[in-house]
Amino acid sequence: MKFPEPFLTGRPAISFELFPPKTDKALADLDERLPKLLALEPTFLTVTYGALGTTRERTLEIAARIRRDFGRNVAHHLTCVGATRDEISRILDEIADTGIENIVALRGDPPLGQTEFRPVEGGFRHASELVAHIRSRGGFGIAVAGYPEKHVEAPDWETDLAHLRDKVQAGADVVVTQLFYDNDDYYRFVGRCRTAGISVPIIPGLMPIQSVDQIKRITSMCGAQIPSLLASKLEAVRDEPAKVHQLAIEHCAVQASELLRAGCRVSISTCSIRRHRSRRSWSGSSRCSSSCAAPPCLGDPGVTLRGPTIPSA
Repeated sequence: MKFPEPFLTGRPAISFELFPPKTDKALADLDERLPKLLALEPTFLTVTYGALGTTRERTLEIAARIRRDFGRNVAHHLTCVGATRDEISRILDEIADTGIENIVALRGDPPLGQTEFRPVEGGFRHASELVAHIRSRGGFGIAVAGYPEKHVEAPDWETDLAHLRDKVQAGADVVVTQLFYDNDDYYRFVGRCRTAGISVPIIPGLMPIQSVDQIKRITSMCGAQIPSLLASKLEAVRDEPAKVHQLAIEHCAVQASELLRAGCRVSISTCSIRRHRSRRSWSGSSRCSSSCAAPPCLGDPGVTLRGPTIPSA
């Protein structure tokens, strides 16, 4: 099922976002957890790149295994980092050979210590160029990133929305947003996109908090804000991981429920669930979400509960 089909059925879609393990032991752990995740009947799964395009081979290995061994729909992340046009073409050939039909196309982040993204010679500078290249080849549904609180590199909203419009005009089928913790930020973002002429489905991305330090680090990098009330609650329990975990689940569940009541179709995507208790907690939210078949909200959004990745322009 190619993008945007999962978001146009009139039913909520559930997905999980997996992070390729860096070690053989972690890969074995994922092998053990994967059937438990698939038992929740996700509509599709996505598999990310590591920072700076690392874990590239493992991304394809895991995505191909999900497609081959389990017959599930899967989306493969692909960035511009460290790859020429010809190298990206070869990667796309390898992805297509596995039967994978969806790509999450991202620019990628600048290397540590650099403030500006610089492509390799013969590579792509912008995600819109990557999208156009993928679209020219055919055969893939394409998702791109959107930023409810504006991309950190964009000087203003007009510039940010122009970049997003370029990606859509280049051939993107859906937009998946950066994390946010206040649904009003998402609603305002969708309104801005529609005013700017961006009409594709915009899937809100919700990221479960794993620790106070972790979410502070990520939000400082991507420019997202933690609402003051949530921040106060987190600080009060920051040294009690079980309470942080429960608070994270509750906040994401409230966000998802509010989006459902607003008429959103729901796609739940989370990280590779490093703890079995996390999987159990999210399964309750998934069942609640998948029971709702609401009309489209502001133009066919869904809800995505993401892991701690930072999609780049």
